[in-house]
Amino acid sequence: MYVCLCVGATNQMVSDAVAAGACTSKEVAAMCGAGGDCGRCRCTVRGIIEATLAAGATTRDQALDRLAFEISPVGSH
Repeated sequence: MYVCLCVGATNQMVSDAVAAGACTSKEVAAMCGAGGDCGRCRCTVRGIIEATLAAGATTRDQALDRLAFEISPVGSH
């Protein structure tokens, strides 16, 4: 199914971007373009991110660890 008509990105392309390490809509947009143009599909992109991460506990744990590292205060790494 097409998720982003602006760039012709499908739900599979978004899922593949998440499987490759994208954890946010901005990261997905950088990888496949979905959500990077007009933004109308970002809610759908976020839903696909959540569903894809929920499907694999290891991937989700790695994603949460990565996000925790990225948002932790400087100097606590």
